[in-house]
Order: sequence, then structure tokens, then C-alpha cells
Amino acid sequence: MFIGWLKFADVSQLVAIAEEVGWLVDGYHIKLMMMHSPHLCYGAYDEGQLVGAVMAIEFEHSSMMKYFMVKKSHQKQGVGTRLIETLLSAFSSENRQVYLHANPDLVPFFERHGFEAKMEVGRFVNVGKVPPFNFTNAHAKELDGSNFESVIAAIDKETFHENRMDFLLDEMERNSSLKFTLPNGFQHSSVVNARHVYLGPWQVRAGHEDEAEKMMRGVLYFRGLKRVVADVPLVVGHVVDLYKRYHFQNKQRFVHMQRGAGSGVRFENIYAFSL
Repeated sequence: MFIGWLKFADVSQLVAIAEEVGWLVDGYHIKLMMMHSPHLCYGAYDEGQLVGAVMAIEFEHSSMMKYFMVKKSHQKQGVGTRLIETLLSAFSSENRQVYLHANPDLVPFFERHGFEAKMEVGRFVNVGKVPPFNFTNAHAKELDGSNFESVIAAIDKETFHENRMDFLLDEMERNSSLKFTLPNGFQHSSVVNARHVYLGPWQVRAGHEDEAEKMMRGVLYFRGLKRVVADVPLVVGHVVDLYKRYHFQNKQRFVHMQRGAGSGVRFENIYAFSL
């Protein structure tokens, strides 16, 4: 077994492993992480074949870990342990804040590596049944803000307390990206496969739920022919209530976990996490 840096040639195998183990992934997002933090993207290779991977993106003060997965044929053989230990040793500081969304059955594994469970995240899915609502060209024009970058820069920094702009702007430049802006919020959605649109990142300042509802109507109006998927902080009542009002169903749960010290994220601003 060999642990080494992932290559762009591995993307199709990564997507195949993700489909096997039930992760929703996007080839664009995988390549983007390799471009921004290649030193934090590792694969496990057995006789030259990719059998597992872990990836992270490094921001100003924290890192977001994504796509930790091992083929079913190689699980419970120590592959995951080798991957996570390799990644953690690569961070610039031992006390660097790292966060991830874990499947509930992997919580004990991550706890053994210094992570703490902070809250539950729900994967909400809309299957095409929405309540009737009014949405006109005037509403669409209101959401098409010309100051998208400045709004993102201000609100994301208020939410995460650091500069994450380089990665965020690239993340929201897919061919299928749909971006909305209002004075106190921004929303992004994109097509991730033939069946699903992923909604996120989506942030709105607390206290401006009216703007969030306008964005919800907009994404359902433009994306209604596909299943809209969003990962939502379940501790934020007004956010969960909005999804329920528009007939989203909580289909899956994850655990938001954190390792290392860091300033607290303002989850009340988060309506949907990044992919």
C-alpha cells in the first residue's frame, strides 16, 4: 500500500469510489481542491490502483476536509487511518483548526484523531413538490446583483472570520453555476450530476430571512426540474423551517466535527454549506 499525492488522472476513479460508498461528489470540485491545496490531497494506492482518498482545502486560518473515502473491498484494513494521519501531519500547524462533515458511524474514528462533534447537519432534498408561490422577471432581476464579489467577501468573512475568497470564487464559476445576490446574502447552486443540483454555499445575515426566502423561490423557479440538495445546519431553527416550508425533506444526517482551536463559525448565517 502506497500513500501519495492525488493526480488529475485519478478524478474518474475518485468519482467511482464516491458513488460506491455513497458520497455526493463533483469532478470540478475535486480538481479545484487539487489546484488550491495539492499538498493536502492524498490517495491510497494498492498495486497502482486508487483504493481510497482524503482531501482538504487550506484557508487563511482553518482547513476544510472533504472526500474521506475507502473502497469497500479495502475498508477495515487500516487504509483510512494511514490517510488521515498523513493528512494531519501535513498541516502547517498542529493546532490548526480543521473541520469536516462525518457520517455518524465514523464519529468514533474521527474522535480518536482529535476531532470533536459540534452539531448535526441535515441533507435536505426537494423532489419537485413545492408550494405555489409568485415569481416574476422583476424578482429575478432583483436577485441578479452586480456586486456579487463584494457581498460574498463581506458576508463570508463575517460567517467564518477569515478570507476564503480565492477558493469560493473559483467554486462558483462552473458552467452550471447560478448565483444570486441581495444586500445581506448570496446564494450559489450548480449541477453536480444528471439528477441533482447542489445548493451551496448559501449565506444570509441573521435577521434577513425575507432575503433568504426570495433566494429560495429563485432557485426552485430556475432549478425545479432537478432534485435540489442542500446540507443544512440543524441547530439553526429559522433555516430548517424555511426548507420545510418549501417541502424539502431531511434525507440524511452528518456530524459537523472540528479539530484544533479557532474562532467560532456563525452558523446562524449558513443556509447551505459548500459541496
